[in-house]
Amino acid sequence: MKSLALLPMLMLCCASLYAVEGSKDALPPGAAIEKDPRYPALVSYTLKNGLKLLILEKHFVPTVSFTMVFKVGNVDGTQGKTGLAHLMEHMAFKGTKTINSAGYDKEKTALDKVEKAAKALIAEESSSSPDAKKLEALRKAQAEAEKEADNFIVKDEYLNLYKSLGEHAMNAMTSTDYTGYVVSLPSSRLEAWMTIESDRFKNAVLREFYRERSVVMEERRMGEADPNRLMWETLTSNGFTAHPYHNPTIGWMDDLTRLTRTDAEQFFKTFYVPNNATLSVVGDVNPAEVIRLAEKYFGGWESKPLPDRTYTKEPPQKSEKIVNVFFKAKPAVRIGFHVPEVTNPDTYPLIMASEVLTNGKTGRFYKNLVEGKELALYAASGNSFPGNRYPSLFVIMSAPKAPHTVDELDSAIMEEIAGLKKVPPTQWELDKIINNYQAEMIKQLESNSGLGMNLAQNEEILGDWKYDWKTGDELRKVKPEDIIRVAEKYLTRDNRTVVFLREPLKKD
Repeated sequence: MKSLALLPMLMLCCASLYAVEGSKDALPPGAAIEKDPRYPALVSYTLKNGLKLLILEKHFVPTVSFTMVFKVGNVDGTQGKTGLAHLMEHMAFKGTKTINSAGYDKEKTALDKVEKAAKALIAEESSSSPDAKKLEALRKAQAEAEKEADNFIVKDEYLNLYKSLGEHAMNAMTSTDYTGYVVSLPSSRLEAWMTIESDRFKNAVLREFYRERSVVMEERRMGEADPNRLMWETLTSNGFTAHPYHNPTIGWMDDLTRLTRTDAEQFFKTFYVPNNATLSVVGDVNPAEVIRLAEKYFGGWESKPLPDRTYTKEPPQKSEKIVNVFFKAKPAVRIGFHVPEVTNPDTYPLIMASEVLTNGKTGRFYKNLVEGKELALYAASGNSFPGNRYPSLFVIMSAPKAPHTVDELDSAIMEEIAGLKKVPPTQWELDKIINNYQAEMIKQLESNSGLGMNLAQNEEILGDWKYDWKTGDELRKVKPEDIIRVAEKYLTRDNRTVVFLREPLKKD
């Protein structure tokens, strides 16, 4: 077992993976180079429109990974229009005025007809007494308008363009807090990426909106049939009563049925702006060239004032909430305790508390609940769910091992938490957690795309791309009494929401 005394050496090793020879080209004024040996030698630069660039040279292989993270997630959707952030992620692959279009001027006219027909249909569907014949006529009108608009679509041109460029691991993701877009390419395709993506985020056309909305609605239905997803949604929707973290990222079905392309376009114009984004570029690149091309292609992207994002604060929870979900599936339990946002100093002892409970086979949950009492099939925990931007939940997830019940398991879990408050972690437990954290940091450096997402997400959401490195430093400062203090403060019955997944009750 490595001691804490070796951690500075590990940190130096971690940083040395980036000690490659820097590019000879001079960086423009305003570009900053990270020179602290504890961190990667990253170059940061901010365009005048507010777009932040994070550039990290890794010349081991001739590839480069791009990650664009926007500070917009489901938490930013207005009530009644939940799911827009996720739906917008889908729509961002539908092309621009020049990509996926056989002639945008004529296509726009056709798309406007689709929107008019769709709004009329939504209005009738939303009325207190919809007319069946009128609905049939309106659905037919929308279908005919969509068929006309289809004549101007060049199917999958955007995706095929990337395939021809040699893309790898193209993906996108939406969370409560952010939306991210990633792709890896040969390093010779740097300017091609700049050309395509600047067009995508400046000139997106949300074609085939209602078909894609139907895809998301089907995804929503599938989620309702997934007991695991249902449990998490039940936990957040009951754990949060005022703050928008209670809304599912995919959105509520009632909201999805009434979303329009006009809604999505307004959402796009509001949040998909350069001063709400961070671009990380990791791989075989020249930072000066990246900055030059970013200025050329993204410099004309217009910044806009961002809306106020002071959302209703979640009031203190003063009583235990227990929710039973009856589902034909194996029983399970999810528990959530309210905790502060990740920028709060209590986050570090809370992370350590979670690790003491569930850090591998030496974690207390595994030793006592899985292996010892044989009560659980698994037991894990984590801090900060479902997001990092606002106060969130410390969560515990577990499932009983037959013939034990969720009630027995819940009691045992709470006994372990009580034990954490009375029996502080040993120095051996703390050392193991820190060493594992450091190992994960080093492992992360192997993936350009994973590291790129980490850098962009931390910069855009938490305000500092070095957040994970600094977290390692803060975790080393945590004392056993700090863990006891936060456990006593937050991991209490009157501060928790519990979701039990139970088999349906037998009918008499």
